[in-house]
Amino acid sequence: MQNIQKTCFVIIGYGPKMDYATGRELDLDKTFEYIIKPSFEELGFLCYRASDISHSGVIDIPMYNSILKSDFVLADLSTLNANVLYELGIRHAVRKNTTIIISEKELTYPFDLNHIIIEPYEHLGSAIDYGEVLRFKERLQEKVKALIENPQVDSPLYTLFPDLEVPTFTKEEIEDIKENIKDEGSLSDFMVAAEEAKNNKDYAKSIEYLEKALSLNQDNVLVTQRLVLATYKSEVPDKLGALQKALKYLHNLNPMTSIDLETLGLSGAIYKRLFEIDNDPENLKKAIWFYEKGFYIGSDYYNGINLAFLFNINALQTDNKFEAIANFSNAKRVRVKVKEICESHFKNQNWNSRDDKIWILLTVAEVEYSLRNFGEEAKYIEQVKKFGDTDFAFDSYYRQRNHLMGAIEEFEEKFKEINDN
Repeated sequence: MQNIQKTCFVIIGYGPKMDYATGRELDLDKTFEYIIKPSFEELGFLCYRASDISHSGVIDIPMYNSILKSDFVLADLSTLNANVLYELGIRHAVRKNTTIIISEKELTYPFDLNHIIIEPYEHLGSAIDYGEVLRFKERLQEKVKALIENPQVDSPLYTLFPDLEVPTFTKEEIEDIKENIKDEGSLSDFMVAAEEAKNNKDYAKSIEYLEKALSLNQDNVLVTQRLVLATYKSEVPDKLGALQKALKYLHNLNPMTSIDLETLGLSGAIYKRLFEIDNDPENLKKAIWFYEKGFYIGSDYYNGINLAFLFNINALQTDNKFEAIANFSNAKRVRVKVKEICESHFKNQNWNSRDDKIWILLTVAEVEYSLRNFGEEAKYIEQVKKFGDTDFAFDSYYRQRNHLMGAIEEFEEKFKEINDN
């Protein structure tokens, strides 16, 4: 009888997810791509997620089939995603062993899981340190080999009812899964293609892929967020039309009640751009509200640097000297905090593993520019130039820098003539 390839189905959040207990955003794609998938593939497993499966119907069917029949299931509890917890419970109900549970080391469990073994690893938020990748891969592979050699019951249900029958995949079913994963029509495939198109500034193509991805999973927050970004960046049919369409997508993310940093940042960006078009103070007010919320919830440098910029803009909306000075003072206060946040990233031993280094450096460059420390700004700009593919980042930086330059100069000129009301 021919050997059937072993399978590992991974239950994990897709893309950046908020850990609400710590306020950190963790990119779980990095966990899957850097650690989980290579760990199992090096052992000869077919390793995949629900988002890797191309399907024309309801995703629940192939997903539950995989939970039911895969030789191994690995569940990542980081961020305590409700879907992950639910699907893990289903796995424990149908398989007595070979279920591995992992989580980011700072996770605080919401209930008693002391009877379940959970393997911890360290996540930096946007990336994972290379040394940690090697360490945890080795740990996972040792655990898999041990369980293959000597399976231990890990399901609470099968501990109580050891005689339940366990389902398995047939060889034909595994071949079907392989074909579906190869097919360039999965959620994961569309997301990769969309990101590549966005980086090439082909926003129309990016939107096309993202809409296909959204048709496969209407509730996927990451897909919707990237669709919002690509839509307003496209400026099609024009700037205002693109922003209005992006707002419709944004509505599905419930921005007013959300504490997701990406959603708050996107909301601030849209209303900031609407204000630039119509000069409506309500749009400026909303932009400030969203950026401020994101800044204070997550100590987030992106939301913070944009909040400071809008305080400068808001100072120009009044003829009251004290209100104007208060806004400019708020801008400076926020930038001081933003610089502290960025400098803490520089000093962290995991700095080199971050994949947002360009944006952090440009953020500090903007702070230095606002303080008229042009020499310091130039130093950070030169550091950024050492990275490849920086056109998109520099476009964004100089766009805001030019607006900031105008706001500071206008304020200084206006301040001389302002009278108290």
